[in-house]
Amino acid sequence: QSDMQSWEEQSQGAIYTVEYACSAIKSMTDSSVYFKSIDSLLKHSIALKEQLNAAQGRRYPGKTPKNPQKSQ
Repeated sequence: QSDMQSWEEQSQGAIYTVEYACSAIKSMTDSSVYFKSIDSLLKHSIALKEQLNAAQGRRYPGKTPKNPQKSQ
């Protein structure tokens, strides 16, 4: 009986571990939509930054613009 109880406890622990792992994987799968959104936003941000850099290059050909320092 002691062996059977030990086996049952080990089985229950293994089942809990598998269920927890399945839950974690489902959560990661469900979060993929958020990662796709983040990826899209980052790509869009990079494209906008490249457009800004190109526009600044046309405004200041041959040199990088500097921010004027305010005197106090």
